[in-house]
Amino acid sequence: MTRRTNARSRRRTNTRGWWGILTACLAWASAALVVAAGLAWLLTGPDTGGPVAAASLGLAGAAVVVLSGATLLLTAWSWDRWRDQAIFIALFGFVVKIVLMGLLLTVVPPPQWLDRTAAGIGAIVAIVAWQVVEVMVFARTRQQIYDD
Repeated sequence: MTRRTNARSRRRTNTRGWWGILTACLAWASAALVVAAGLAWLLTGPDTGGPVAAASLGLAGAAVVVLSGATLLLTAWSWDRWRDQAIFIALFGFVVKIVLMGLLLTVVPPPQWLDRTAAGIGAIVAIVAWQVVEVMVFARTRQQIYDD
């Protein structure tokens, strides 16, 4: 019994650090967006705007995933090179991500075909999926910050 529990907990532990967090977030957020886009297509109706709703949802969700992925990529990269500054670099990346999202929403005009409701749902799905997975995988990560 103990052997099985130990094997299960080892499997759950994220041994790849920030790169493991990034991989898990990309996989789960992308899967959530594919499922949500499929549901939007079906619920809106394939002949009555389903493709537009699915594309709108996917576009907004992809923008969130790309910006969130870039932030986490910056964190992972800086952790490998400047561990003592990685938290500050991650915070800087987060602020830049928020500013870029704000610029995208205010400066870039939306395409005429965009379904704003579906796009909003896509952004929310991507943000929630990304954050839930990031927290869950981070909780199973063992990072050494200071030398012992």
